[in-house]
Amino acid sequence: MITIKFVRWCVVLSLAVGSLMATDNPTEPQKKNPKELMKEAEADEGQGHWETALEKLKTAANIKRKDKAIAAALQQAKEHLADQTANQAIGSCNVLKLDVCEQQVNLALSYAHTQRASEAERQLAARKAELQKRWDHAEQMISSHQLEEANKELESLGPYPYLFPALSGERQRLLGLRIRADIELGRKDLDGDQFDAARQAFGAALALDPGNTEAARGIEAADKGTQAVRWNEEAKSAFSEKKYKDAYLSNQKALGSLPGRKEYLDLNKQISAEWLKVLEDEHGLNPDPNSLPGNQAAWESLEWIQLLDPQYAALAEATRKIKLNLYSNYNTEAARFQLLPKYSGIGTAYLFHVNAQRMNPDPKAEDPFAATFSEVTSLFARKRAMLVLVSVANLTPVPPVFTEVATRRVRAAIDALGLADLKVSSAEDYAKNPDEDAYFQDYRPDGKSRVALLTLNIMNYEGGNTGNETPEEKHSQFVSGQETVQNPDYEKAMEKFNTASDALARAKGKVKKGVPTPAEVSFLEQQVTQTPQKITRDKIVDYTYQEYHLDNKAHIAMKLEIRDMLEKRLLGSDAVEATEEAKATEIDGVQSRDVNGLLNRQARIKTTQQLQQDADLDALKALDGKVPALLAKYDQRFYNEGEKAWGEGRTDEAVENFLCYWFTFRGQMDENRAQHIREVVKGYIGLDLGASASLLTAP
Repeated sequence: MITIKFVRWCVVLSLAVGSLMATDNPTEPQKKNPKELMKEAEADEGQGHWETALEKLKTAANIKRKDKAIAAALQQAKEHLADQTANQAIGSCNVLKLDVCEQQVNLALSYAHTQRASEAERQLAARKAELQKRWDHAEQMISSHQLEEANKELESLGPYPYLFPALSGERQRLLGLRIRADIELGRKDLDGDQFDAARQAFGAALALDPGNTEAARGIEAADKGTQAVRWNEEAKSAFSEKKYKDAYLSNQKALGSLPGRKEYLDLNKQISAEWLKVLEDEHGLNPDPNSLPGNQAAWESLEWIQLLDPQYAALAEATRKIKLNLYSNYNTEAARFQLLPKYSGIGTAYLFHVNAQRMNPDPKAEDPFAATFSEVTSLFARKRAMLVLVSVANLTPVPPVFTEVATRRVRAAIDALGLADLKVSSAEDYAKNPDEDAYFQDYRPDGKSRVALLTLNIMNYEGGNTGNETPEEKHSQFVSGQETVQNPDYEKAMEKFNTASDALARAKGKVKKGVPTPAEVSFLEQQVTQTPQKITRDKIVDYTYQEYHLDNKAHIAMKLEIRDMLEKRLLGSDAVEATEEAKATEIDGVQSRDVNGLLNRQARIKTTQQLQQDADLDALKALDGKVPALLAKYDQRFYNEGEKAWGEGRTDEAVENFLCYWFTFRGQMDENRAQHIREVVKGYIGLDLGASASLLTAP
């Protein structure tokens, strides 16, 4: 290997020889003369570099100001650039990029006022004039109230805000005008009963301004008008068919939407006048005193007469007479149903008694049926009575406090139903003193007991650590100190230097392609001497640390069952489950200077006790929803029995069970069911469950 000292001597010798062979010192580059600049500019033009050529020609012209050839070449370059830029401007103008076009026109004219540049300038001016004309046209349309057309024109000018700085403000002003115009049009259509057109106009305003309350109110008014027209048409149609009740009710709805409408008021007078005659003549106000249907029909006629003509001459006397008839008939019917075997009609008897009270001609006098009514009321309440026995059983070890809370939650869920006829007791208390009503122990809707057993079995209640307590060994590295090692950069520098030195020595001073020069070898030598042979670095050592996987869990499983107390038959069941789980990773044994950035980490995880509390809460909340749903298997039995009897043609039983259901739920039932019950009762015994607020109050 050639030593550094030997190579250094060769380099010095080579430099000395080179110094002797040199004849002149290098000099600073001289400035180019105009002729050279002209020649270079011509070459630039040939390559399409006209901007570069222009700068060189400007320099040449400044050096030799009166040279006609330079001046001519300079003017030619300017005109060429002017035409070239003008062509670009015309292209931009043709695609309506007028801001770009204007910049290009100005640039072209800065070069030279050529014919092409002037043409581009004229085209730009024409385009701008055309846009200005459109702007002026839009303004004229706004003035003449052609707002939608003006809006389209202003929208088409949207790409040219630099030409029309007021465009944004003008469009905003026009928006306000359009909104106001739509609202005014909507109001005009409303006044003209053009409700569909009004809704369309107000809708257009609302589409432009979604928060416009005036437009929203206009739409509401238009919809009311449309509905009123529909109701009025229904009223006129029913009136032509002599369906006076339907006609009257439909016309009242129309008046409710458009109060004071003369057309509707006139129709109301016509309906009332004809209907009054029919009520007097056809239905009659002098029915047979012993005819319940006849007196009920007469009473209904009187109610309509009082509504249609409160000043009706015979109203007071007819009302007194028919109320007396109904009072007698209702009490007679109440007594008849009261005497049915096993109180199978006591609910119907109660309803007749209530209606008799409404018809009492002298409510201030002592009622001879008061004691009977009180007895019927009591019996009807006893017939509807339902008893739910609650039993909570632990089939697994459970903290006593949870059992107590679960029992209270079940009872509270039943109480929250607000059913006065539904009582709650414990199975233990009932076993000590079975509460079976002597009168109604054999009356069981669906053929079953009036007592139900609701059982909550706690099947599972556990919690604990389900993770692996044995840690997992993990591998990493850390810095344990410093160590001195060979510098790889020094070895690389030495290798480059030796390779270059060998190549230079083999060339024996001759200049050959690919052979480094003495100067290059000297530079490589300098790099070797400046690079340290050894360096100090971090000492990296392998080690192991521990990773713990923690898993805490709490689980509750319960089963709800409701059974018929008489047969112990299962009516329904449901399950309640709540699971809470928490997982975390804990790391221990990590070295302080871990190269992978690891750190010791203490797990933050809920304790088993905390998870158990969360699971308790979830399970109890689930009970709140599941208990009422399960109880429906029991508390809906009156309705189910009524439907069954109705379907089999046992109307008396259907009405009785429907009344039990009606007064048990006191207006809390589904509206479809309520409507069905009202229709059945009205159709069979002529009593309207919705006629009096007092009928919604159960005994």
